[in-house]
Amino acid sequence: MTARISTCCSSLCLLLWIACVSPACSGGGERRPPAGADTSAVEPRHALGFSIARRGDALLLKVKNPWQYASDVEFEYLLTPAASPDNPREIKTPATRVVCMSTTHIAFISALGETSTIKGVSGLRHVSDTLVRAAAARGETLETGYDANLSYETIYSLKPDVLFAYGVAGEFVPIEKKLNEIGIKVVYIGEYLEETPLGKAEWLIAVAAFFGRMKEAAAIFDRIEADYEQVGKSARGCPTKPSVMINLPYKDVWYMPGMKNYMVKFIEDAGAKYVYPQNNRRESVPVSAEKAFALAWKADFWLIGNASASLDEMKAFDSRIAGVPAFKRKKIYNRNLRANGFGDDFWESGIVKPEVILKDLIKIFHPDLLPEHESYFYRHLE
Repeated sequence: MTARISTCCSSLCLLLWIACVSPACSGGGERRPPAGADTSAVEPRHALGFSIARRGDALLLKVKNPWQYASDVEFEYLLTPAASPDNPREIKTPATRVVCMSTTHIAFISALGETSTIKGVSGLRHVSDTLVRAAAARGETLETGYDANLSYETIYSLKPDVLFAYGVAGEFVPIEKKLNEIGIKVVYIGEYLEETPLGKAEWLIAVAAFFGRMKEAAAIFDRIEADYEQVGKSARGCPTKPSVMINLPYKDVWYMPGMKNYMVKFIEDAGAKYVYPQNNRRESVPVSAEKAFALAWKADFWLIGNASASLDEMKAFDSRIAGVPAFKRKKIYNRNLRANGFGDDFWESGIVKPEVILKDLIKIFHPDLLPEHESYFYRHLE
């Protein structure tokens, strides 16, 4: 939600905007107990895609609909020190050797201080985490390939306790079957489908269950949630809410996220309004260039997500961009400030730093609210 790491990285980054039903993140509705109150059973406060229950000395992790458009799909994984090697749904814990198919998996594991367990990664060249990159340079973390080029031999040689996977449209299911046949246990992590930033971040607790670190993860998430809600409360209360355009054309097609997309939630929590409320779904919909420019013309700000580092680079997508008022006023921001020539950290550590992304956006839309904040992910294009 994903960015996802492979040579398909750019298209999967797009899917995180496209794909990626909880209430507003603060106020209203009955609150569940804090996540740290009982680490033997977790019914998430924000995430829709997982739950955890105690089963004797083990934990039962349920993952629901872990790919786009999935319906009534559920996987149950028993996390236990006494896992049967022949049961692909029983995972030995605490895990000491794992393979990650997404940079978001790396970010969750890094937040728990367990990066030394990462022995294989799909698309190492797209990883931002310095510890993982250093381990790869030492030959301690290996490239596993991706999609049709997945190296089953490499994965088998790593003998992981678990391979963390994701699915865009269920295409990983036959790969999972092949991996199971050679004794590799696969668990789907579906955070990219969550509809809110806190819902995505709350998957930290699900990942922590594999390392026996749920208590620590719950405490980390409680801090993230409290910070997010505190800073968001002041922004949501602003009487003036600027309008915001999102995205640039992708292969000559403009995709506009739906109102249930997590990025739109970020915009609303930062005290702004999205220019295309007509799409009330989570997924993005394609619109004509004429429609997209009509929307952009109404926007006070424009958020993009690609490699552009200047207004001239952005204008290269379509000469008509130069005539848009937000462009003329230089109200254009790109979330690539931490793109480092390897990966794009917005899609990596950003998963566990939604409060930082929110602060960046508030600083853009309402700079007086956070005068001391220095942008972490977002670059002002000039």
